[in-house]
Amino acid sequence: MILLFGFGGVGRTYAELLYQKTSLRLCAVFDSGGGVAKKECFSWGEVKELLKTARGSVSKSGLGKAVSPDEALDYCQVIVDVSPPNYETGEPSLSLYKKAAAKGLAVVTANKAPLALAFREVAYKRLFYKATVMAGTPLIDLLRGLKPQEVVKIRGILNGSTNYVLTRVYKDGVSFEDAVREAKEMGILEPDPRLDLEGVDPAAKLVIIANTLGHGVTLKDVERRPLQPMGPVTRYLAIADFTAGKAVVEPVRLPPDDQIHVDYTMNAVEIITDVNTILLKGKGAGRKETAYVLLNDTIKAVEA
Repeated sequence: MILLFGFGGVGRTYAELLYQKTSLRLCAVFDSGGGVAKKECFSWGEVKELLKTARGSVSKSGLGKAVSPDEALDYCQVIVDVSPPNYETGEPSLSLYKKAAAKGLAVVTANKAPLALAFREVAYKRLFYKATVMAGTPLIDLLRGLKPQEVVKIRGILNGSTNYVLTRVYKDGVSFEDAVREAKEMGILEPDPRLDLEGVDPAAKLVIIANTLGHGVTLKDVERRPLQPMGPVTRYLAIADFTAGKAVVEPVRLPPDDQIHVDYTMNAVEIITDVNTILLKGKGAGRKETAYVLLNDTIKAVEA
């Protein structure tokens, strides 16, 4: 029933929760080394064996049949994408989404890159993407529920790893270099830290937010300035001013009483509409938090 595309930390947590919390089953699992599929779906015992495999070794597990993603699309109804983002081309996920759409299959994703690069090409009715932005906190659901209010501006701390770095610098007195090193050692920075430190990750999230609200923004439309300390209290903000037609990710020095402040890996977003100002704070990431959101979207995809 479900093709799981990506079998790292989040993918493995998702697989466990899927079998513990629902009656839904995996028909295919892919990692960086290839994948396996089984038309009648994998049993929980077989999934436990897959969970024991080393990273990149799913295709060598001896379980099911070694297949390509294209072949697996004939077995499954829902694709769940937790593969690493490719901000150059969006591949291989971008092509997979298009093929899934052509077959009438649903896509549930935590992968921001295809949406940041080509939102309008892939945003068909059966695309579910709550896990791409503030995964542990239901921002996308909130944005969709605002109509007919007009959102005029978004201002957010959308990257927990850089917020951790800045919190360590300005709250705990750690040097910027040491805080970055800590974040790397903790594994909260992207494998390519430039995606966080140069603003690609929050820019991608800003693009997804803008498109959810009906604005045709792509990643190249967002100005990015790299993270750097500017004095107390610096926050790395993603800002979309829809009235001015401007989107930017940049370090900004804010007054201590600014309501958007959150510490460490927390996220916050301020949504200004023509009638209201809404502040949402919560966890933006985490394996279990992201997996639960993916699971919620999977259930919706199956029921749709």
